[in-house]
Amino acid sequence: MDALASSLDPRAAEVVMIRSILLAVDDSKHSQRAAEVVRQIAEHTTAAVVVLHVDEVAIGRWGRLRIDDSSEDEFASAITAELRAAGVLATTEIREVNYHGVARAILLAADDLESDFIVVGSQGRSDVGPIALGSVSHKVLHTSQRPVLIVPCG
Repeated sequence: MDALASSLDPRAAEVVMIRSILLAVDDSKHSQRAAEVVRQIAEHTTAAVVVLHVDEVAIGRWGRLRIDDSSEDEFASAITAELRAAGVLATTEIREVNYHGVARAILLAADDLESDFIVVGSQGRSDVGPIALGSVSHKVLHTSQRPVLIVPCG
């Protein structure tokens, strides 16, 4: 068998091992859909899933103000519980970052946790929306050194 034929042989393909998946969530239907996709992937692998929620805080003369509410932390814990109930090894991680730093915090968490890839939900806007609105999923996709799976709400 020549080199080209062996490179096209599906039996010769390398097996990619997925050990760790970082699922970044907020309290939205987009994150719920992303969690469903991660569950489907993780059920067919031995991958551990870290469900990450990043709390945003603003600091000013008034002091320190949390931008989101604590229900989002509970949402992340609920997703972790659902994954565990499906037989997936899952943990919750909550991090805190200054306002507008969520995408960077997700990337740092992926590095710290040595995640094989990152999964985030998307609101499904057009290409113009993320540029104007600065979506987290768009920033993660375009600045990550790791593979990123963006799950549309669909």
